[in-house]
Amino acid sequence: MIHVSAGYFIMNIPHLWYFRCRMCPVALQQTVKCSMIMIRKSSISALFLIATLLSVYAAGENTGEKKPVGIDFFTKVKGISNIEEKDGNIFFIVSQIKEEGGATRDLYQLIDGKPVRLTSSGNVSDYFFEEGGNGIIFRNVRDEKDREKIKKGEQLTVFQKLSTGYQEAEEWLRLPFAAGQIEWIGKDRFFYTSSYSHHFELLLRESDGNRQEALKKKEENKGYRIFDELPFWSNGRGDVSGQRTHLYYYDKGKSTLLSDTFETVSSLKLSPDKKTLVYTSRKYYGKAPQSNHLVTLNAETLEKKEHPLFKEASYGGFHFLNDDELFLTINRSIEHDKSENAGFYRLHLRSGNISEIYDGAIYSSSGGSFTFDKDGARYLSTVVDRTHLLHLAYKDAKVTFLTKGDISVQNYLPYKDGFLLIATTGQQGEEIYFLDRKGGLSPLTSINTQLFAEHNVVEPVEITFTNREGRELNGYVLPPAGYEKGKKYPAILDIHGGPKSVYKASFFHEMQYWANQGYAVFFTNPTGSDGRGAEFADIRGKIGTIDYDDLMDFTDAVLKQTDFIDKERLGVTGGSYGGVMTNWIIGHTDRFKAAASQRSISSWQTFSNTSDIGHSFTYTYFGTDVWKNSELLWDRSPLKYADKVKTPTLFLHSDEDYRCWLEGGLQMYYALQYFEVPTRMIIFKGENHELSRSGKPQNRIKRLDEITKWFDKYLKAE
Repeated sequence: MIHVSAGYFIMNIPHLWYFRCRMCPVALQQTVKCSMIMIRKSSISALFLIATLLSVYAAGENTGEKKPVGIDFFTKVKGISNIEEKDGNIFFIVSQIKEEGGATRDLYQLIDGKPVRLTSSGNVSDYFFEEGGNGIIFRNVRDEKDREKIKKGEQLTVFQKLSTGYQEAEEWLRLPFAAGQIEWIGKDRFFYTSSYSHHFELLLRESDGNRQEALKKKEENKGYRIFDELPFWSNGRGDVSGQRTHLYYYDKGKSTLLSDTFETVSSLKLSPDKKTLVYTSRKYYGKAPQSNHLVTLNAETLEKKEHPLFKEASYGGFHFLNDDELFLTINRSIEHDKSENAGFYRLHLRSGNISEIYDGAIYSSSGGSFTFDKDGARYLSTVVDRTHLLHLAYKDAKVTFLTKGDISVQNYLPYKDGFLLIATTGQQGEEIYFLDRKGGLSPLTSINTQLFAEHNVVEPVEITFTNREGRELNGYVLPPAGYEKGKKYPAILDIHGGPKSVYKASFFHEMQYWANQGYAVFFTNPTGSDGRGAEFADIRGKIGTIDYDDLMDFTDAVLKQTDFIDKERLGVTGGSYGGVMTNWIIGHTDRFKAAASQRSISSWQTFSNTSDIGHSFTYTYFGTDVWKNSELLWDRSPLKYADKVKTPTLFLHSDEDYRCWLEGGLQMYYALQYFEVPTRMIIFKGENHELSRSGKPQNRIKRLDEITKWFDKYLKAE
């Protein structure tokens, strides 16, 4: 679409037609010789120019010339999730980012090889199949009056039902409370979770149980915040003092509370015979424990039983193998006082006998997506820089790869004589594939195929190097799109978060955008990353040492193994742990001529006492706290070395980031200003730690634009 505003059309780029107005952030661009042109909006020539430009642009669409990956490309990509199968029919949810924020999510069915949309509301978060019927049930508040009630604080949960033919959904169930997770015994009997606020409960008591009066008082109290627990806030949730998730039993219109006041529950799972509910529980007031407890509940008598299997552990990944036998994952890092992966276990509920199937040391679970056959368990695991579907044998804990090669699997489902996969291959978007028993892979959808085919997506070049520990590692370089042989280009080192995370060899928007802006982009997974086992990931007490060395050695390898990067025009960026390492790097070397530090940490001392995961994270990665070894934490804090920084650095943070709180960026920014190093800080209002992944589109675009302009200023200036 072309927008025209008062004034002039100005095209001032030699050899390029540019048509731009105040409404369009992106110019139409075609390769045509021209010089500066200024045409008044009122002239007939302007209309002719518009028509000419449109025809040239349209013609270019069919010439085979690919479009650059733009700054808003992420808004065009569609996500696929929640894949299910019934009677051979395949269902799934397709999502796409909305311009105003959030995303549309609709239910689709694969019919004759084509995805057919079954809903149009845009807010289908999950669904399930009607037991004993042919309907599809999903949550959806359709009535505008109901939506207004919810906005005003009333509690309501509504389920819709798509029946045979999937023409028009009709209301299936209306509940006068806000239900979280639900485990269904039947339509009129089920277990559910619901949020509880002790602070709001006190307001209810003051209001004699009048909810509207309590909501009015809550609104009046917005001028201040009350903290009386630890953690006092949580990223993405806000203030959490006094908040819990309670368990209820619903039976024919009556709800029974099954939780204690200060108990929080999660991970509900009902046995196949629907007689046993298993879940995790934490009871506390004041400081929340890092561990949880495993609890089973008799669905008929509502009698509870705790299973104290280990002294301190974190339980999850529940799957019933039969009515009495439970598969679960257990992380015992706290008990063992070290960082480790969760192990896989089998628990006989009646006898209490538990046995370890696999310690998870090498091929740990990534996502908890387990299915089972008579010989073992299938699950997803990040292996080096891809996510594969694996099979673990019960008999000897032997791991077999069911997927191989250049694929990363997001979700899967047993289907006929193979599996349905939601996956990415190469530098493509998500699609659904069928994996046969011999490992053959067949695409079933092309939801993102055309979009990616139309754009100039750059293929990565693999770089291998040996680190100072003698371990062979790898990474990748994206060359600048359409780079010319013999020419040198600026380059950006991009560092992932975590540190127990991983950059996959898959499409990553910001990197592809920079490659299309004339940058080489290089990235690796240094020691401490996921994908190479628990030992490799365990860098307790080593942050800023071996990981820093790996990043510098990788940079050396990239410069040695490529011939298109200008070593005098290197930039570095990263978010979260990647922001920590960016801050650390600029205090230890000036080889990078510009830096962009995102949602970072500058002092482990202040982080440990302000972050929603401060104490647990600090103890996991340093084995201590502020009071036991403040010297170590300060020695590994980037802020200590801020007086050594020479690199112009941009800081980006969100004011509701409670994972790496705002002080992390502010302290480094303050220090660089104090020491007169070129710096700038951008603070995004109303955003949190997930800005780059799920923030408002306009803020995500602003973030990427600010980083790019910063690098342009210091790496491209003549």
